[in-house]
Amino acid sequence: MRKVAINGLGRIGRLTLRHLMTVPHVQVVAVNDLADAATLAYLMKHDSMHGQAAFPVASDGGHLVLDGRRIRVCGEAHPAAIPFADFGAEVVLECTGQFTERAAASAHLRGPVGHVLLSAASADADQTLVLGVNEGALDATRHRIISCASDTTQALAPMVKVLDEAFGLEHGFVTAVHSYTNDQRVLDLPHADLRRARAAAHSMIPTSTEAAGAIGQVLPHLAGRLDGLAVRVPTPDVSILDLTATLRREISLEAVHAAFRNAASLGPLAPYLEVLDEELVSSDLVGRAASCLYDPFLTKLLGPRFVKVFGWYDNEFAYAARLKDLCVHVLNRVAS
Repeated sequence: MRKVAINGLGRIGRLTLRHLMTVPHVQVVAVNDLADAATLAYLMKHDSMHGQAAFPVASDGGHLVLDGRRIRVCGEAHPAAIPFADFGAEVVLECTGQFTERAAASAHLRGPVGHVLLSAASADADQTLVLGVNEGALDATRHRIISCASDTTQALAPMVKVLDEAFGLEHGFVTAVHSYTNDQRVLDLPHADLRRARAAAHSMIPTSTEAAGAIGQVLPHLAGRLDGLAVRVPTPDVSILDLTATLRREISLEAVHAAFRNAASLGPLAPYLEVLDEELVSSDLVGRAASCLYDPFLTKLLGPRFVKVFGWYDNEFAYAARLKDLCVHVLNRVAS
């Protein structure tokens, strides 16, 4: 049994824990959060977007009890104080969103803890991985602080990879129409990003995204060729990417569809990319685990080498699934 721990049981931490409960050979031995065990158990059991947990959930003193498995709950404010090593954890999933710099995340690395996986983009992680795109770049000996990129990069990178491999990508611009998150305000309240200071469920809120720039971390030959922005919208989950790209080779609508269908059925992207076969809306896609759901009904050709494509993603459930998959991938590479 391989042992892991999670720092931060917020939206992504809790959903990742749900996903990890389905992996027979992985045991979550401890979690760290400033909330108490009883509160965490309540939030683990009841999820407003994704429904009730598929297993019994309770708390017992300083432990979560999930399907009969006891998980120690710690309540430390900084990674250096969290005793994950005492519980034999090999991998720590850093899900607070606060310790994304290598120096801070490295505080987890002691005793048996050999790797830290960040549930966020990072400017100086040892490696950034998007499964289906560059997981082969992992060197488990050298790469100890590993970023799972952002939810948006996890969705964007497969789209970019398909277009680039099939037609050659020259430049691209992406708009992420993104559901609101806990980094926004429920009602108007100060925020470092003035627009995020406004009520999340009341307005469409333009903001920044690092997803396009992060493509260079996973597909280095495309560094500097993409840019983008985000618009936060009043939906609680599921987002969509609008990617406009200039390509090196001439294309047809059928060729673009075929490239995505081939990638979704064969090769490294097959487990992570899906193609929609009917016209759906965001609420239909809650709980879909694919990193990206290509929507062929929205594809537009703006010239022989100019295309607009769209990809949906459950920015919570699918991203947590990839974090679980990345954890398993790292454990397997360490074992080999």
